[in-house]
Amino acid sequence: MKHEELITNLKRLHLATIAKDYAEHARLSEEKRQTYEQYLAGLVASELSHRQQQKIARFTKDAKLPRDKVLETYDYRSRKGVSKQQMQRLSEGEFVRQGENIVFYGDIGVGKSHLAEGLSRALCQIGYRCLFTSASALITDLVNAQKSLTLAQTFRKLDRYDVLTLDELGFTPESKDGADLFFQLISQRYERKSIIITTNLPYSEWDKVFLNPITTAAAVDRIIHHCETYNILGPSWRAESAKNNIAQKKA
Repeated sequence: MKHEELITNLKRLHLATIAKDYAEHARLSEEKRQTYEQYLAGLVASELSHRQQQKIARFTKDAKLPRDKVLETYDYRSRKGVSKQQMQRLSEGEFVRQGENIVFYGDIGVGKSHLAEGLSRALCQIGYRCLFTSASALITDLVNAQKSLTLAQTFRKLDRYDVLTLDELGFTPESKDGADLFFQLISQRYERKSIIITTNLPYSEWDKVFLNPITTAAAVDRIIHHCETYNILGPSWRAESAKNNIAQKKA
């Protein structure tokens, strides 16, 4: 078989990495006196590795992560209620496999969104489909989908994600329709798919989101049944940054 024909057939089989690398692998295999089986195994491993990297890149892009935050750059030393070891454990994805939830609660500026984004990014790296959005934006999308009679399709689309990361829950008031649709989403994912939430509202004040005591109780019950809640304490990193800037200017 001619070289060009082999390349064409490999690409038709969607083995583009093998098509690109087989000659170099053959040379190295000959130098190392490898068997045909070892040569083939090396080619297959190269193809699988490339596909995994493509999958990670695709999942990370689809997650719509707003910044470039990672867990490694979070300042654990100046915060209480969360540790590097805990985030490392969560980044291994066991809570996703169990359909459990994570809630990051704390005052403004303690880095809740940083942790949520960093954790979502880490989960993409191990092959989980994630979506990062503000809670308000998601609820608005649900309301618009209901008005356009596409709610069922929207729920199916969201159900493709292993993890929904909802940032800043409770920052803006919601309508009754929005609150009811958000409760439906929580109910659909209950014990099946994971939700990560950041909020500055304690559970006792989630009635500001769901607007009536019964729905609030039902929503909180479903969220916390299988959930780890991190109550994060510490100074606002924005305030600390502003103080440092002022000090540097004075110096």
